[in-house]
Amino acid sequence: MRSTRRAVLASLMATVLVLAGLSAPASAAPMGMTLSPAYGPAGGGNTVVGSITPNTAVPSPFPAGATPTVQFQYFGSGSASCSTRARANAAIDGTSTTLTAGVFTATPATVKRVTSWKIVFNVPAVPLSFTNSQAQQVQQIQSKWHVCAYDTDNTSTSVLLATALYTVALKPTITAITPDSSPAAGGQPITVTGTGFTAVTAPITASIGDVPLTDIKVGANGTSFTATTAPRAAGGNLELSVVAPGGTVNSADPDNDANTNNPIYFTYSNGITVSPNNAAANTQLVTVEVAGAGFSQLDFETVVDPTSSKAHVFLVNGAYNSVSNRNAAECMVKVVVSDTQFVCDLDLTGVVEDAYVLTVVDDGSIGAPNNGNPSIISSGAAFIVGPY
Repeated sequence: MRSTRRAVLASLMATVLVLAGLSAPASAAPMGMTLSPAYGPAGGGNTVVGSITPNTAVPSPFPAGATPTVQFQYFGSGSASCSTRARANAAIDGTSTTLTAGVFTATPATVKRVTSWKIVFNVPAVPLSFTNSQAQQVQQIQSKWHVCAYDTDNTSTSVLLATALYTVALKPTITAITPDSSPAAGGQPITVTGTGFTAVTAPITASIGDVPLTDIKVGANGTSFTATTAPRAAGGNLELSVVAPGGTVNSADPDNDANTNNPIYFTYSNGITVSPNNAAANTQLVTVEVAGAGFSQLDFETVVDPTSSKAHVFLVNGAYNSVSNRNAAECMVKVVVSDTQFVCDLDLTGVVEDAYVLTVVDDGSIGAPNNGNPSIISSGAAFIVGPY
């Protein structure tokens, strides 16, 4: 009888030991958590997803039936990692480059357990501008914070489950775009000034009239960037949109304050560039490549009919006028290569030596609406007929 009891007890103890081995010990090291996104604007309110890769030692870092407490603890002097226990909220303190205090807890109602390895939460109202303990007004451009997930908010018994780093960034603004126009062919270098352009983990992006800018380079202080315009159909009142770590800013609301009383707009002019840009007088055939934008939308005339309502390419002495200053010659379009390029043939028979402007119009009729919307006079459109 005694041997039977001993066998039962031994079996129960073995079972307890096996079950204990399947659970993560309370003292297990916190797991690394991946945040998406890992940055956002000062003032919080945005939603972040926190994910952990489960392993055999800790298969369920966020157990069912429990909602973790998420805290943002300052990253700086004396704070190399999340604290072992949850902390009481504390006011932010420090300098423009180094934080020395600050704890913000995500509103519990915004924290949701999605799976045993994933949570979502709203970022608390972490500021970049504050008055420190020395009564100094501090303005930071960016600041890093420890994101700490605990099993409860108890400052004495809570267990640290997962950790990550998050960057709070300045909300971007726009103060100027210089110059504020580009030829339709693109290639125009511009400089955008404002605030909040400093990148975190990925470069900023920007577009004008929904067309991305290229070759973006941000200044060291994050208050400006240079870029190059891409080809786009001509148009005015176009908006610049910049996507930065601290959010998105649109030049229709450059202060990013929901007040659209001071918009900053950009213009794509219908300028063109031509190659070659010169030829000898009376040359019967000059094949010209024309670069610009919006050409695929035009219905070019294919026969000699300079006053038709179709699109034309005229060689004009001065500014085109559909009634009084039309064409010295016409460059007949042979092929539209793309929306940004076409090829035409120019006959200079009888054209006197002079400086001309190759001009694209969308309507060649006399007295056409909007004067045929001629391409602008520019150095790129100049064509010289000389004694070569």
